[in-house]
Amino acid sequence: MADTGLPLLSGPPPQNLTNEDQSACRKCNKEFNFILTRSRLCNHCGYDYCHSCSDYQAILPRNPQAGPGYDMQHVCAYCIEMLQITASPEAALRHMPLSKLKKYAAAYSISLDTLVEKNEIVRALMMARRPNGCLSTSHETFYRRYSVPTRTGPSRGIFGRGEAPPPPPPRPTPRPPVNEFARPDLAPDDHPPRPTPTSAPPPQYQSRPQSRPQTTPPSPPRASHPRTHPPTPPRTTHPGANLQPPSPPQRPQSASQPAPPLSQLVNSSRLEVSHFSIGVLKGILGDNHVHVGAILEKEELVRKVWTLIEAEKEDRERQRVIEEVEEAERQARINELREQREKDQGSQGVSPPPAASAPSPPKTTSFTERQGLCVICQDEEANIAIVDCGHLALCRGCSELVMSSTRECPLCRTRIVSDARLLRIFKT
Repeated sequence: MADTGLPLLSGPPPQNLTNEDQSACRKCNKEFNFILTRSRLCNHCGYDYCHSCSDYQAILPRNPQAGPGYDMQHVCAYCIEMLQITASPEAALRHMPLSKLKKYAAAYSISLDTLVEKNEIVRALMMARRPNGCLSTSHETFYRRYSVPTRTGPSRGIFGRGEAPPPPPPRPTPRPPVNEFARPDLAPDDHPPRPTPTSAPPPQYQSRPQSRPQTTPPSPPRASHPRTHPPTPPRTTHPGANLQPPSPPQRPQSASQPAPPLSQLVNSSRLEVSHFSIGVLKGILGDNHVHVGAILEKEELVRKVWTLIEAEKEDRERQRVIEEVEEAERQARINELREQREKDQGSQGVSPPPAASAPSPPKTTSFTERQGLCVICQDEEANIAIVDCGHLALCRGCSELVMSSTRECPLCRTRIVSDARLLRIFKT
C-alpha cells in the first residue's frame, strides 16, 4: 500500500462522541500523564491514544481561510488500515482478500445485500465513495460509534505491563481418608471424627480416638459400604454422552460435490454450468488437463469450462461424421465386392477374388485425410500435449491410460511426473 501515498481525511472528527473515560489509550490501555505518556487525538475516529498507537499519518484538507493545500495529521493504528482501503484504487481492491473487503464494508455499514461475486463487492465499495474519494458522513459516523474497538481490561500505569495477575491455583479436591493399617479389621475406631477432612495434620486425629477404643465397631463397615456406591452414578451418564458423538461425523458427508465427468456436461447449458461452485469448476478443468493459472473471478472459470464443453461437442460431432463416412465407405466396398462376386460367378463360376488387397487402398486414403491423430489409438484427435517434451500426441482417453501405466511420452519416452504436466490444447 505504500505506492498509493497517504490516505485522505474527509475532515476533522467530531468531539465528544461518547461519554467514555479518555484517561487511557484506547488500544494499549496505558494511562495518560503530563510527563511520560501524553494523549494524542486520532483525526479519523476522534478517540485518544498514546503516541505509539497513533504514530500513523494521513492528509487533511486545509481550511479555506488558510489557503489551498493539505496538512499532515496523526491517526491511530485502527483507522490507518481502513483509510488505506478507502484510498486504494479499484485495481488494488481486486487483489485484496474477500474477507478483508467484507470486514471493511461491515465496519462502515456499506450494504452488500446478497452480493457474492468479488467484482460486485468492489463495485459497491467504489460507489460508496464521494467524488473526493472519501466515504459519506453517515458511514464514517457509524464507524466511529460502533466499529472502533474498545479497551479490554483495566488501564495500566506507567510501569505496568497491562497483564492480568495469574489466576490462583485450583484447590485440591479433598480425598477420602485412607486406612493406614494393613489389617482394616484391627484399625482403631477413628471413623466418627474423620468426616471433617478440613484439618491437615492427620496425626492429631489419630491420638484422640485412641483414648476411646470401645466405641461402636459395627459403624465403620456400614459407613464404608455407601462409599462404594458413588462410582455407579457416573456410569449412568456415559451412555448419554455416547449418544452425542454420532452427529459430528455427518459433517464430512456435506463436503463439496465431486467434479462431474465431461460426458455428463455435454448436454448442460451455460446457466447450469454457472451454478457450479468454484471448487467444482476448478476440478472439472483439472480433470481435463486445462491450465487454470491465476484466475480470480468465477466468470473466467465458467468461460473456460464452457469452452471445454464446446470443444468436446465439436470433437464428438467430428467423430460422428468420420464414423458415418467410414461406414459409408465400408458399405460401398461391400457392395462393390458383392457385384464383383456376382459377375465372376456368372461368367467363370466361383473363383476367390483378392478380397484382402481390395479394402486396403480406401483405408490409406481415409487415414491420409485425417491428420493429427493420437499416436496410440489412431482414432481420436490428439489434444493432450506433454509439457516437458512438447509432443502433441495423445487424446484424453489414452493420456489416462499412459498415466496409469508407463507415465512416459509414447514418442520420446520422456518421463511424465504428474498429471499437471499434461496440457489440454484447443484447436481453432
